[in-house]
Amino acid sequence: MKDYKILKFLDLFKKIFVKLGIDYQVMREILKVKLTLDTRRSQSVMVSDNNNIDEEKNQFLKSLPIYLIFGLPLIFFVTMDISYIFSMSLLFGIFMFFMMTSLVSDFSSVLLDIRDKNIILTKPVESITLNMAKIIHILYYVSMITLALVLPSLIVSIFSKGIVFFLLYLATIILLDLFIIMLTALLYLLILKLFSGEKLKDIINYVQIALTIAITLSYQVIGRLFDISELLEINFNPTWWSGLLPPVWFASVFELLIARNTNTFIVIYSLLALIIPIVSIIIYIKLIPSFERNLQKLNDEDTNKKRKHRFSNSLSNIISRTKEEKTLFDFSSNIMKNERNFKLRVYPNLGFSMIFPFIMAFSSGTSSILTIYFVGFAFLTILQLIKYSDSYKAAWIYKFFEIDENTIYRATLKSVFMNLITPIFILISIIFFFILKENILIDLMIAYISLNLGFLLLFITGPKTLPFTEKFGAVKDKGSILDAFRMLFILGGLALAHFIAGMFPYGKYIYLLVIIIVDIIAWRKALKAKESYEVQYN
Repeated sequence: MKDYKILKFLDLFKKIFVKLGIDYQVMREILKVKLTLDTRRSQSVMVSDNNNIDEEKNQFLKSLPIYLIFGLPLIFFVTMDISYIFSMSLLFGIFMFFMMTSLVSDFSSVLLDIRDKNIILTKPVESITLNMAKIIHILYYVSMITLALVLPSLIVSIFSKGIVFFLLYLATIILLDLFIIMLTALLYLLILKLFSGEKLKDIINYVQIALTIAITLSYQVIGRLFDISELLEINFNPTWWSGLLPPVWFASVFELLIARNTNTFIVIYSLLALIIPIVSIIIYIKLIPSFERNLQKLNDEDTNKKRKHRFSNSLSNIISRTKEEKTLFDFSSNIMKNERNFKLRVYPNLGFSMIFPFIMAFSSGTSSILTIYFVGFAFLTILQLIKYSDSYKAAWIYKFFEIDENTIYRATLKSVFMNLITPIFILISIIFFFILKENILIDLMIAYISLNLGFLLLFITGPKTLPFTEKFGAVKDKGSILDAFRMLFILGGLALAHFIAGMFPYGKYIYLLVIIIVDIIAWRKALKAKESYEVQYN
């Protein structure tokens, strides 16, 4: 088994671990196994080619250059010659966004892993040794992402702001990392204490969506803390709720120590930046035994095995053309609603699609109903993930019953659109009704049919694999720039057609009729059946 560089680095601190009562050699071996298993786990930002996968190489490390690119915009905020409280609040807000979403999308399974306790603690291994291995495992990846994100801006800060700024920037990033990890862990602990079993697994997914929405909306909130004059004079307007924003805490440290701003709020926020991460670590350490006990709830079986989805079943009766299609519609719906791995990957992206329309509308100042087309930004991720399932070995059933490939695709796509996209669209539509306070029903009808057509077009123009036939651990292809452009071209084209139709008298009503006809024809004709096909097993 490969000996990793991080393990050789830890060897330098062996005596410290031993003094803490940790069996260092056992901890080292646990970490080695974890790092080896990580070579088979891909990242949410990873773009790769299925035909060029080296399973001996950690896919996470190969994704770091992408994080490096994401970190380039931070240089702009470091070099801004304006108020530190403004520039650094935005910088730390962006940093928190990337770190929290990375923890949510890629490391929830690590934070909530119960297999270690079931497998390793049945052997002569102390819990403190296992917990330290788990903490170091998480810290290793968090530190690598952090380094990739802030390295460009750190280097630039030395030349543009000086060594004092550089050291303060580095220190605050470390504190912010600790705060982010502990905040995520404590949030999960709260959920673990309140709920149990399958209900807990569902709630974790919902919390991830809420977390995604909250982090993204925080950008809008941070921006409203400041007044920017025509001469670029930025004035900080502290409010009672500004103290709830961690980016402001850490930015206040720069304002206090470098700009020498001793405003009462600045001092208080600076103290929060120092105290809260330390207190959260202490609380987490104290609650580790409770956390481990409550993690066992994830093993609890749902007492109500037969989950009834009456609305979904009634819906399948209405929109399915044949009995086979109805059966496959219900089959797909059950997988999407019950498979935790699927929800863990898809739901956070649905959270993004819920808030994009409002962010784009209010950022542009137009509040245009056409921004509802941003709901379609979730399409690409969903289409890439519907081929995966924990029960992928059951894919033989397609071939056994000789089900037509066209029927499989059509039923699954209908199920995805009705169960995942439609509820979000309805919710956003209701909010737009209250915000715009005008008759937008015709626009919503056009947008819904257009999104339905766009979803189909995105599928038929991309690569196809039978739904739920591949293992989640085999996820290697997470899309490409070309896929993103294809999605933008399709959704942008439909939104543009909608906009043009609104420029003519009765244009929207005529266009609605046209788009409905086109949508019906496309769903009936676009997916052509094949005489035979092969189900790929991994």
